[in-house]
Amino acid sequence: MILSTAKPGTGAALTQRILDFRPLAMPPAEGIQRSKNGLFMASAEVTNSGWTLVYAFTWRTILRDIGTRLAVYIAAMLLVVSFMWLLLLMLDHKLFKPDYQRSQRIFESEALNRTMVAAAPSGFALLSLEQGDILLQSNLMRTYESNTHPDEPGLHTRLLSLYDRSPGAPAWQSDLEMPLRLADGRVDDLLVSMVRTKYRGKEVLLCSFSDITTLKNTERKLDEARAAADAANQAKSAFLAMMSHEIRTPLNAILGNLELLGRSPLSPLQEERLGVVTSSSTALLGIINDILDFSKVESGQMTLESISFDLGHVIRQVGAMFEPVAHAKGLEFDCVIDDALAPHYLGDPTRIRQIAVNLVSNAIKFTATGDVLLEVYLKDDTAEDSPIVIGVSDTGIGMTLQQQETLFHAFTQADSSIARRYGGTGLGLALCLRLTELMHGTIQVKSELNAGSTFIVTLPIPVSTGTPVSARGDGKTEWEQYGIDTHVIHILVVDDQLANRELIVAQLATLGYEADMADSGGAALRRFNERHYDLVMTDINMPGMDGYALAQCLRDQSATVPIIAITAHVAEEERARCTQAGIDEILLKPVLLGTMDATVRRLVNEAGKRPVNSTATRRDISHGPLPEHIHAAMIQSLKESLGALHAALELGDIKTVLAQLHAVRGSFAMIQEPEMANACAQMEQQARDHDVPAVKDGLNRFEPLAYATLARRVMSAQPDA
Repeated sequence: MILSTAKPGTGAALTQRILDFRPLAMPPAEGIQRSKNGLFMASAEVTNSGWTLVYAFTWRTILRDIGTRLAVYIAAMLLVVSFMWLLLLMLDHKLFKPDYQRSQRIFESEALNRTMVAAAPSGFALLSLEQGDILLQSNLMRTYESNTHPDEPGLHTRLLSLYDRSPGAPAWQSDLEMPLRLADGRVDDLLVSMVRTKYRGKEVLLCSFSDITTLKNTERKLDEARAAADAANQAKSAFLAMMSHEIRTPLNAILGNLELLGRSPLSPLQEERLGVVTSSSTALLGIINDILDFSKVESGQMTLESISFDLGHVIRQVGAMFEPVAHAKGLEFDCVIDDALAPHYLGDPTRIRQIAVNLVSNAIKFTATGDVLLEVYLKDDTAEDSPIVIGVSDTGIGMTLQQQETLFHAFTQADSSIARRYGGTGLGLALCLRLTELMHGTIQVKSELNAGSTFIVTLPIPVSTGTPVSARGDGKTEWEQYGIDTHVIHILVVDDQLANRELIVAQLATLGYEADMADSGGAALRRFNERHYDLVMTDINMPGMDGYALAQCLRDQSATVPIIAITAHVAEEERARCTQAGIDEILLKPVLLGTMDATVRRLVNEAGKRPVNSTATRRDISHGPLPEHIHAAMIQSLKESLGALHAALELGDIKTVLAQLHAVRGSFAMIQEPEMANACAQMEQQARDHDVPAVKDGLNRFEPLAYATLARRVMSAQPDA
């Protein structure tokens, strides 16, 4: 509607009415206005025309005009919202919920890992390699960290320093041991494992450790126990060596003199008693040998020879040894040697003989009636490398199964009454087992009570193509091979014990040799330089200059005569020391006539084939500088003798004082120092007079002079150097 407002007249009243419909409260203005009765009007004055444009409408008009479009818009919006909602539901089902669940599991897993690390019984720590910070740690790690000694670096610092970061080092480093000193002073041992890895994009070190203090303490106790056992074993070996020397030395005198006595005219009663004493002494020697051999096997000191020998000959020797014993007891004795045996085998004939001797001796001892069989044969006749079998059977008392179970135990016999009825130590079979095992063989027993026993020893010894060591082409005994005139052989016997010297000289005289005696190494050197000797027999353990030093001195003088050491006990290291000193042969006490004669003849015969050095080439140690090893030996011997002298003087042991002074006097006499030797002789006389204060005073003056004398003898070598 267009209304004119410029001129009054027709239509002016209507226009005014319409205009009057505007709400009074609302000021006239351009735009849409709502009237009181729900009528909406929009009016605007047409510029400079005097007309007003008025548009009136209601709600219905509006709805009718925009209803369709509004419905379309609403429908479109609903579709869009529905699509978006469905899309969100799909994303939530396919993406958001799985991601949330995965995230939840990750969070829970990390929380569980942290809980496990914190509660783990072992120590765990996650350390930054760059900053060295602790990223994660267990409660045990935290406890150790806080309980470390204040003077020690922190545990995490120790762990970082323990890890090897050098190029080429493995990422995983385990079984690392680390001691940790705690605040209370205790030291705990930790076993550490570490691996290099990544955590949250950073290089880290994952460390784990466990407390092995108890284990290490146990190991230390085991080491201490092992050391104690080794010390006890060494003490046992030393004790056995000492006891061997202490027992064998008088036993040597007993058996040696009994053997000499047996060669003298005796009445029948004396011969009978001599036989009893000799038998008992021989039995005692067998027990000592078994004990020492068993000790060697237990301590690992038993060594086996590997020489060519005739096995059949060894077994025949054993049979010949026991056949008279068996016949004297009324037993049948057979020795069977398999013809299929090889002529020569490679092994230790002494130990094989020892096994056979023990088995045959037991068989005869435990058999009252019936027979004893000793045999040797091949286990497999068709095999070239067949082991050999030594069998010993008897018809004696036999054994039960229970008795057989402990048969090879040391110091054990099948029945407690056997020791009373038959005697013995229970070592023979135990030693047989040990020797058989050393030769990689086996030993078996088959026995029934009161039905006899059979022992089967199987030894895998190889066949030898060499000549047996003891073989002789003309059938003569070993010492008969060397046709020498014993009366022109001069022997020097050296021993600090008068009884031993006299026994050896008497044995040599019985065999037809001429012998001189010396009571010390120094005296032996003086005698050796005064006349010619074809052989020297010396004790090893002598005060002052011992047998080793004597042999070295003789070899330094270019002496080529054979040297025999006679001792009561010799271990492998002592045997090697003898060889190094130039000793040709070792005889173990007791030494009987046959062994002595065979050894002397063999060595004298071999010495006759050696090139003889001129006497002018000998090095005389009585004047001028002493060889280095002799000077060192004399210094050591002097220290030991002086120490023993001071101790003996304090205890009032005149016998030891005399022995030590005599040894020192001989040493200085050997190197032509009469002043020092005379001083020792003077103190010896004072000791015999029991003037201990005078001996002490003389020893105090003698000691610095003795060292000065030896120093002068070594310094005199300087101009010659």
